[in-house]
Amino acid sequence: MSIRTGNKDVSQSGNKTDKRIETALDFVRDLCKILSGDPSDAPATDQLVDEINQHVKKLRNHTHKHGAGVSGDPEIDQQGTRLWNICTRLRRDCEPTNKRLKRLYLHGRVLAFHLLVVANPIKTSKAQDLIYVVKLALKTARDCVASSEFELATGVLQKAADYKSDLQDLASGLLKEEVDECNCLEVEYLIMRTALSWADNHVDVAEHMYTKAERLRQYLTPDYAEKLADVLYEIGKSLASRNDFPLAKKWLQRANEIINSPNLEHLSREGLELRLAILQALVSALLATGASADLDKATKLVEYIESEMGNRPVVSLLKLEVLRKTPAEIFDDDAYADVLRRLLKDVNSSDAGFKLIIHHIRKLHDKSPGAACAVLDDFTLSLRGVDENVWMEKAVITRMWMITSQRDTNETIDTVRGVLSNLTRPLSAEAAVAAQALIWKKLESNYSQRQYDIAENWCRLSLHHIFQNCGPGNVAKLERKLLLCALARNEMGAAISVVQNLSKQSWREPMTAYLAFKVAIRCEDRNLAEQCIHIIGQAPEHVDFLGACIAESHKKGDIFCAIAALKKLQENYEYKDPSPIHLPALFRCLIRLLNILAEKPDERQGDFISDLCRQFDIVVYALERQSNDPQTPKLFTIDELEWFSRNAYNLALKHTTSWDLRCVVRLLTACVNIINHFPSDMRSQVEVTLKALFSRFIIASALVSFARTQDNVKEQLEDYQLMRKHVSAFDRLVPEYLSRLDEQSREDMVRKHATLLTFDFEAAVALGQWDDLGGIVQRAVPCRNAVAFQTMADSLLRAQVPGQVLYSTMRKLVNEIWDLESFDAVKLAKYTRCLFQATLTLDDTLAMKLLQEACRKARELHESDARWPEEELEWMAATAFNHAIDLYGAYERDRAKEWGSTAINLAHYCPDKSFERMLQDKFMRLNFEDDERNRGR
Repeated sequence: MSIRTGNKDVSQSGNKTDKRIETALDFVRDLCKILSGDPSDAPATDQLVDEINQHVKKLRNHTHKHGAGVSGDPEIDQQGTRLWNICTRLRRDCEPTNKRLKRLYLHGRVLAFHLLVVANPIKTSKAQDLIYVVKLALKTARDCVASSEFELATGVLQKAADYKSDLQDLASGLLKEEVDECNCLEVEYLIMRTALSWADNHVDVAEHMYTKAERLRQYLTPDYAEKLADVLYEIGKSLASRNDFPLAKKWLQRANEIINSPNLEHLSREGLELRLAILQALVSALLATGASADLDKATKLVEYIESEMGNRPVVSLLKLEVLRKTPAEIFDDDAYADVLRRLLKDVNSSDAGFKLIIHHIRKLHDKSPGAACAVLDDFTLSLRGVDENVWMEKAVITRMWMITSQRDTNETIDTVRGVLSNLTRPLSAEAAVAAQALIWKKLESNYSQRQYDIAENWCRLSLHHIFQNCGPGNVAKLERKLLLCALARNEMGAAISVVQNLSKQSWREPMTAYLAFKVAIRCEDRNLAEQCIHIIGQAPEHVDFLGACIAESHKKGDIFCAIAALKKLQENYEYKDPSPIHLPALFRCLIRLLNILAEKPDERQGDFISDLCRQFDIVVYALERQSNDPQTPKLFTIDELEWFSRNAYNLALKHTTSWDLRCVVRLLTACVNIINHFPSDMRSQVEVTLKALFSRFIIASALVSFARTQDNVKEQLEDYQLMRKHVSAFDRLVPEYLSRLDEQSREDMVRKHATLLTFDFEAAVALGQWDDLGGIVQRAVPCRNAVAFQTMADSLLRAQVPGQVLYSTMRKLVNEIWDLESFDAVKLAKYTRCLFQATLTLDDTLAMKLLQEACRKARELHESDARWPEEELEWMAATAFNHAIDLYGAYERDRAKEWGSTAINLAHYCPDKSFERMLQDKFMRLNFEDDERNRGR
């Protein structure tokens, strides 16, 4: 409010003899300049306020006796008025949040008021001036109280009291209108004193001031009635906030009486709003006391307000408060719900309106959960057309909170699902997660109590499309719980349906795949089981889950799935070091299970046998990969090595005739390779070595069998080459352990050795490794096995062998056969004839040596009881003589002569002497002398 200007005669101005006033005026002039500019640039606002307060204190203590040139000075009035108007304008335009500037302007107005008091002294001013100062005082005090500047308000009201007292002295000379105005100012003064006393917590003083104001109620104009009622309302509201409801009721009733004293048509708009606020506060205070009489009063007040205002939202809110305060035994939940539904239509779409509805729905929920849920469902559906999706989300979350607070039934869950199905917009991620968190607690509670059907219903509610933004992790968790419920109820149809509809994210998580595996095992769906194992194997933390799959397979007796899970573990860890699993144990499990399958006649038996062999190959590979450092712990213990070697050996022997022989070879090869890793200081070293020798013997025998029947030359040579390695290993081991065997075992081992050497000889011939033949024959000598040498000789004669190799090797064989007691003249003659026949076409020089050797052997036999077979002697002698004739025809007369004479020498040992004479006659007909003369010429 601005104040009057120019009411003083400037000619009355004089010298200002009071330094306090002079100083204050100088300060005001400077202050006006500062405030007339940009007040926000004013330096040290708090410092300005302190300076203002100093001048206020000085002026407050100034005596108001009129002095020449001081009190009543028009310049003082002008400066005070100017400062007042500037501060009023700036305070009105100031931002409400800028409390420092608002405080500066308030203190500036207080300073301006005290200057105007100086300019309008009590004893020398007219009644109108006194009334003017009292009005300024009351206005200033009201602002000070509103700003909690109680000390300033007290000083201002003290000045008002002084001027008011002087006005009473002048009352006899005042007009009736002025008297009425003075009475109204008295009432307002008492109102301000009441408010200030209450603010200073002087309840007794406030009561006293109200009592004095009550006596002047007849002078209250509508404007002053509103002011007094406002003060009383604030006091009552403050008491209510302190929970002092009986006293709050008292002050609010006073406020209600005051505001209703004028006719309603005389109240301003603000007055009517204040009246409604007082009624609301009074109803709340009456209800808060808890007294039944006060409840009745509150009910009648609400009915009165409803009759006056109709079904406005404020009336509905008051009715809700009254209904809520009724005792529980007579609480009318239907009436409360009806009022709420009416309120849904009346409340505007705003945050405040939404919060108001939710608040009262929650209050109803405390009394009647079912009624509250029904109202909230209606409210939620009414929000479908509202643009603000946040309200919808909060309503849904509240509904989830309500249903999770109730007793669990499928009916209540289905009701909520029906409401959600009518909503089209999905909730935000944050809201969806919040709603699902509430549901999850109930879900877990029911699952732990084995209420699987209800738990499943909670799951399906939580997976409603409205929660689709909850994130793939939450969806996977809920789908797993759905699977668990189906498994717990042993409803495989439902479980399969869940598995078929799993999200991609769910499939990526090993826990989901494991649960799906359990379903697959129970449904005997091995394709699904293998798919689950594959998914689990790709996860970082798969060991435990694969172990669980193995246990589940074992529990259900499904060997195939157990093998698949074990293989996945093997696939992931057989080439890793260190490994989180004990590989030997894994290998043993796989071998045992595969052996069970391999023993059963089946169309896939061959695959199982091959897989079993592969497991033993993997064991060997793992052994070869382990460190040779003595300080490094070994992967396999001695007992484990013994287990693997024994089982490979026994399986091979058991199924030598029933399984593919190559699988037997693989098993025995694994056996000998495992034995190679046994420590050298084992107690059972002899037994282990014998097992290795027998294994190599069978391997070599099988390989030579493969080579003999093999059509593919390359594969045949590979079999021979591999067989030679096993023979070589046998050859290295056997001499050392022969002495440790008993006589029978030793003889058997020697026979096996001889047999292997014949295989070795055969392989060397097939591979064309001619340089090795002599060594093989030499290694066979200790065996003293004529059959072995005969077999070697047969192999040699059947092959296309270089002449020198054939001669030297065959000669050794023949000599060894000759030295053996069991060798007779017939066999000797046969081998000599075969060797002679083979070498004659390749190298007749070597053939000549054989012929000469035959002559010597025939002579030795002739001198003994044995005889060289006649047909063999005749054949060799005839063949040699024919070769001599060929040489004679080729004009190689010396060689022909040598061959002819040697043939006659061999024929000499034939029993039929006519054959020798025939050769001699034919030899004599050859003219070697003419040939010699011709060469001499």
